[in-house]
Amino acid sequence: MAQLAPCLRLLLLYYSLVLAHQLLPRCAHAGDPDILTDFLLPPGTDPSLINGSFFAHTGLVGGSAGDDAAKLSVSKATAAEFPALQGQSVSYAALVYGPGTVNPPHIHPRHAARLAWPSSHTDSYLQMVVSYRCLCCHGRASELLVVVQGVLSVGLVDAARNGTLYTATLQTGDVFVFPKGMVHFQINNGSGVARAFSAFGSASPGTIPLPSTLFATGIDDAVLEKSFHTDQATVEELKHDELQQVPGPTPAPEPASPSAAAALVGGRSALLGVVVAAFSLLL
Repeated sequence: MAQLAPCLRLLLLYYSLVLAHQLLPRCAHAGDPDILTDFLLPPGTDPSLINGSFFAHTGLVGGSAGDDAAKLSVSKATAAEFPALQGQSVSYAALVYGPGTVNPPHIHPRHAARLAWPSSHTDSYLQMVVSYRCLCCHGRASELLVVVQGVLSVGLVDAARNGTLYTATLQTGDVFVFPKGMVHFQINNGSGVARAFSAFGSASPGTIPLPSTLFATGIDDAVLEKSFHTDQATVEELKHDELQQVPGPTPAPEPASPSAAAALVGGRSALLGVVVAAFSLLL
């Protein structure tokens, strides 16, 4: 029996991890982790004091640039600007494209959810399970764009199909979907202003623009020269151009409150207790 103990422990560990994989929020398969309440309130908010204004957001269109805009302007309604979206897996953006402007190639990674767990000895086992599950998460947000004024040329790159490029020219009223995780862009090749709205499959989709990420973050010139098969002068010129355009840093999303974490996992606590107990037996 003593010789079987290590095998039994390994088997128990395996099934515990499989169970945890099924129970914890599946970031890899959804825009945001599921919540087990209808909506989430900011920390310290008394539910009896909220009214309809909590579920409303103003300024999405009013905050956009006027018709004389000579650049790309974006006004967002994400969880950062509109707290009622937390846990709802949706957000919105209004975009104004001045003549000849481009929304450069970028992706929407979706910010990782942060759960605040109690710091007791028992919960350290649960931390291990949560860490395991989150290693498998690659949260991303899909985007649905509708053109409401002008004409936009759009495109996306399908890396899974050897970098196939899909492009389209969108007229007013046309809709285009950018699937999760794909590099995509829009450009206004016309002489007038173009406007569009984008809906995202995440309350905090995030944006990683590739030009500034590559040329305005301090990556060594030699790495970029070899990666793009170019010379140092070209790399330096690109870096200089990007540094002139990079906006200020975007505030990091606040960690979810303990109450929000409880809403995410409250209904699963009984089954997760089984996982915790299993880890306890392994030690």
